[in-house]
Amino acid sequence: MRRTRIGALISAATVVLVTATLTWSGPSLLASPEASVGPGVAHAQTTQPPLGVSDSGALLWSSDAELNTTLSMLSAAGISSIRLSIPWFNVEYTRNQLDWSSVDRVVNAVHARGISILGIIAYTPPWATSPAGQPLNTRPASPATFGQFAGKVAARYAGKISAYEIWNEPNGAMFYGPSPDAAGYTQLLKAAYPAIKAADASATVIGGVLGAVEDGPGMVNPVTFVNQMYSAGAAGYFDAFSYHPYQYSLKFGDGVYVDHSPARQAMDIHAAMVANGDGNKKIWATEYGVPTAYASETAQSDMITNFITKWRELPYAGPIHLYQLRDQQTGSSDPEMTFGLLRTDWSGKPALWAVMSQIMNGFPTSAEHTRFQSVPASSGAALSPVFLVRDTWAQIRQNAVVFEMPGGFVTSPRAVADAVRYSGFLPTTSFNGTYQDFDSPFGLRVFSTQLGGTRLIGGGIVAAWDPTLGPATSDETPLPGGGVRVNFQYGNITWIPGAGTTVTR
Repeated sequence: MRRTRIGALISAATVVLVTATLTWSGPSLLASPEASVGPGVAHAQTTQPPLGVSDSGALLWSSDAELNTTLSMLSAAGISSIRLSIPWFNVEYTRNQLDWSSVDRVVNAVHARGISILGIIAYTPPWATSPAGQPLNTRPASPATFGQFAGKVAARYAGKISAYEIWNEPNGAMFYGPSPDAAGYTQLLKAAYPAIKAADASATVIGGVLGAVEDGPGMVNPVTFVNQMYSAGAAGYFDAFSYHPYQYSLKFGDGVYVDHSPARQAMDIHAAMVANGDGNKKIWATEYGVPTAYASETAQSDMITNFITKWRELPYAGPIHLYQLRDQQTGSSDPEMTFGLLRTDWSGKPALWAVMSQIMNGFPTSAEHTRFQSVPASSGAALSPVFLVRDTWAQIRQNAVVFEMPGGFVTSPRAVADAVRYSGFLPTTSFNGTYQDFDSPFGLRVFSTQLGGTRLIGGGIVAAWDPTLGPATSDETPLPGGGVRVNFQYGNITWIPGAGTTVTR
């Protein structure tokens, strides 16, 4: 989660209070946010380009020269989308006195360049918190009032902003205080969605906007959070979901078999969406970046290239917004200052040229992904990018995990592959309806049946087994004094050091 956007908004508050001409020139206050639009409204189509950048929030307070240079650099690089903050805190610092000037300046300049805009509607003015005067990351006291502001935004920028995110990283207290609350966030979503649709039916409304965190003080795992959102009634109140898959040392494509990695979290978010009838909606990656205070410029470039390539291999993946275009302070030891594709002096890092190459070449498909297009349809839709297990390409599909072996594709039932994924062992046979063998040096057979479940059996017990015993119905159970026993449908096998195996039928 980025700290700098909150800081940029706070530092700008003084500018708003001193220089603002607080006038409301937009449309009349919208009707109740629950009126006329709700679940069942036709969902807007994704109109954003496949790749853009996410601004830190500072662009609203930049000079005209800096704004124009930023937009010129975007155009020169072929980047045709930008994610911008529309801070309620600044626009309506005093209730019913709205100053749009800072947002208007940037939105109009971006729109004039033909650059698409994704707007973030977030951050609470002091009069709208409970009690009043709380920090701008505090959740609004009234979801309805927040929804009314969202409607005003959509009405003002119809035809200029094509998509809106509702809040930013509400699964972290840094951006949603005093603590994450999926039910409370869902109330904001349920208020904002119909208000935006009433003002601009073509706008795409994006929910979630979740950070890649694990459960901890002030943080809720995004998979837990999205399930809590659905329990609170979020279905029908967003057109797409968004997620920020940050991880500074692990390439996105290398995380498929790593618990709590961004790749794993994205897959689990999608699974929750499928379970709640939203499997046809996309997940947008509206922030991703690698700071060069943490990684080398070469590593940053490699990780961003891998992310763009592997994210786009997901059939449910939406547009990407990289955070951010330009370093805030090149050479700083603070990672927050060094996410840019450009250095502070506007010179390009290797990542800029890598991104430009992706754009100019039409986002080329990896050779391994191309090969996996010939996987039989019976394996189902892709759920993961194509990834490496040791030196072998694999992909998680709806009905199986597919491995590209020297003799062709070999599939493992999902339960079988999941049971061995921590080991990194690869299949040496096809699944025969009862079991599949893997390349453990000690021997490994994975039984998977409705009768006995999924069981990993190895060593001498595998050598002593024959089909008349039926499938395994237990795992290897330790015996007093040493050894193990495995139960099968029609008997058991024990192995004792020094004595070997004993088959009992």
